[in-house]
Amino acid sequence: VRMSDLRGKVVLLHFWATWCRYCREEAPSLARLNTVMTGKDFRMITVSLDKGGGEDVESFFHTAGLRLPTVADPAGTVGKQYGVTGVPETFIIDGEGVVRKKIVGALQWDDPEMIRYIEGLMQR
Repeated sequence: VRMSDLRGKVVLLHFWATWCRYCREEAPSLARLNTVMTGKDFRMITVSLDKGGGEDVESFFHTAGLRLPTVADPAGTVGKQYGVTGVPETFIIDGEGVVRKKIVGALQWDDPEMIRYIEGLMQR
C-alpha cells in the first residue's frame, strides 16, 4: 500500500497489535466506522505490529468475528516511519497527504463526532 495511491481520500492509518487489550476493545468500533464510510472518499488501513505477522491477526479476526483492512508489519518498519511510540496509535491524513490528527490511545471510532470530523476533511 502506497500513500501516494490514496491521494484525494481521507486515510485513517491505525497501528495496533492483537496482544494490546485496548486495541482489541476498539476493533469493533473501527469495523463499524469502516462500514459507515463505505463508498466515500475514505480509506482505512490498520497496521498490525504483531511479531507473528498475519497469522496472529487472522486468528484474532476469526475469534472476534471481525474483519479490518490490515497490513502486517512485524518488523515495525512502517511504525518507525511514522514515529509510532506504542499501540494503539492513529493518524488521520487528509486528501492532500497531510497528517491532520494524531491520536495516541483508544477511541470509539464510530462516535458521531469522529464521523463528522472525517466527513469534514472529505469536503475540503
